Amino acid sequence: MAIGLSQRLGAFSARHRGCRQGAALLLCPILLLSLGCAAGRGPSGQSFTRRGSERTFISTPQFGGARGRTFEDIIPVGARITTVHVGLDGDRVTSIWTSYERNGVIKETPHRGHTSNRVEKFKLGRKEKLVGIHAYGRGEVSQLVIATNKRTRLFGTGPATDEPAWFDSLTDADFRSYVGVGFTGRADRQLHQLSLRIQVRQGGYASAN
Repeated sequence: MAIGLSQRLGAFSARHRGCRQGAALLLCPILLLSLGCAAGRGPSGQSFTRRGSERTFISTPQFGGARGRTFEDIIPVGARITTVHVGLDGDRVTSIWTSYERNGVIKETPHRGHTSNRVEKFKLGRKEKLVGIHAYGRGEVSQLVIATNKRTRLFGTGPATDEPAWFDSLTDADFRSYVGVGFTGRADRQLHQLSLRIQVRQGGYASAN
């Protein structure tokens, strides 16, 4: 029997309730799956490779299915995500987009998925950054957890069948060199697939894939 995402989130929160605050422990919101993260091991044992001082991307696994058109909504370097908008129909996630600020101007990425009955807004503080996600669904994204360097937020309570995975490979240096972020995936009238992609500079991890 599949374990509900809310149950996993509760266990996750309990596991990290004792984390000390401070720059050295900015990874507290991330599920540390193993000590392999210090050696550059990612979710499910995936390897990550450093690429000198160039800007590069790290990505979570793609959660969901293979239908829909691909999208890549990475905000410009120098911009800051202010709000993640998640659309829901009943208890199921159906769409996602972000608002971001750059040079005092607020813009939005395209809406991915369909017009939803209601929208929940996840507003980020000025020093708050997206650092990970995990999601569940049967060939689509129906439940979603978004993690920042300060907290987590659960969206949706639909069927949960897929196993979760988190970033466990961000170092303090990576976090300091964090320059951009956004969602990628597949969508049409439904949000079929979702991943979080972070852009880092000066020695950040990059997926070997």
